[in-house]
Amino acid sequence: MDPEPTYDVRPLTPGTWSAFEDLVDRHHGIFGGCWCTHFHKGCSACDLSLEDGRAIKRDLVEKGVARAALVMDGEEAIAWAEFGTAEELPNIHHRKEYEATQEVVPDFRIT
Repeated sequence: MDPEPTYDVRPLTPGTWSAFEDLVDRHHGIFGGCWCTHFHKGCSACDLSLEDGRAIKRDLVEKGVARAALVMDGEEAIAWAEFGTAEELPNIHHRKEYEATQEVVPDFRIT
């Protein structure tokens, strides 16, 4: 019987960028090249080229304003989840309906 795989979770930083980049490249840029920049402040359009999305996301990571948890299998990122404050990630799906029914602004959201 094979041993259970062991994973660890690391933050998305300039130091883990290459593992994140490899993960996104394996999935063709996530949503056709957006690199999940849509949710960030000032990035509401998701009609970017693959390289534009990559450059914008890398810049956000280098500035420390793109937060994500990378699930790592050794040195390979196999999954991830982006998170941030409502101010950092204001662009959410169905925002008008969400804001009309919310009672408290969450500390964080996971996109």
